[in-house]
Amino acid sequence: MKPWKRFAVCCTAVAALTVSAAASSVPAASVPSPAHGAKRAQDAAPLPKTPDGIPENVKLELAKTGRVLVNQAAKHIMPKITAKAVTPGGKGGYVACYTAVDVADIRTEVFSAADPGKYLGSIRYVEYRYECPGTSEAEALRASCRVVQARQINELVRYEDGKWHY
Repeated sequence: MKPWKRFAVCCTAVAALTVSAAASSVPAASVPSPAHGAKRAQDAAPLPKTPDGIPENVKLELAKTGRVLVNQAAKHIMPKITAKAVTPGGKGGYVACYTAVDVADIRTEVFSAADPGKYLGSIRYVEYRYECPGTSEAEALRASCRVVQARQINELVRYEDGKWHY
C-alpha cells in the first residue's frame, strides 16, 4: 500500500474513533427537548461542537435520519425479494430479478452551509440488483440468485430549523 493511502486510512480511523468517543460522552439530558418548552435550536445555548465546527447533535440526528431513510427505501423498493419481476431470458429461459438495499452499511457526512445553523447532509448506501435464471417462470422464481449490479446511492438532505429535511 502506498504511504499516502496508509496515512489516509489511519487518519480516517482516528477521526472515526474520536467522533464515536465524543458521541458516547455527550449525555442525552444535555439536548433540549421541545416537550419541556425548550427554546428553538437557534435561540438555545451553544451545543458541543466537533473539531470541524459542526454541533454533535446535528451529526447524531443525521445518523438517525439516515437509518430511517434507508430502511424506508429497503421497505418500499420494487421489485423486491418477495415480489420478483420475471422476464424472458436471452436463450429461451426466464430471469427473475429484484433489488435489495444494504441497511447495515449506511454512511453519513455533514457539511456546513453558507448560512449559520444550516447544514447539508450526505447519506450513502448500496443497492444490489439480483438475477435468478430458470427454464420456466416458476423455476426462475425458485432459483438461486446472484448479484449482477451494485449501485452506490448518495442522498442529499438539508438541515434547517433544527431538523433534517428530505
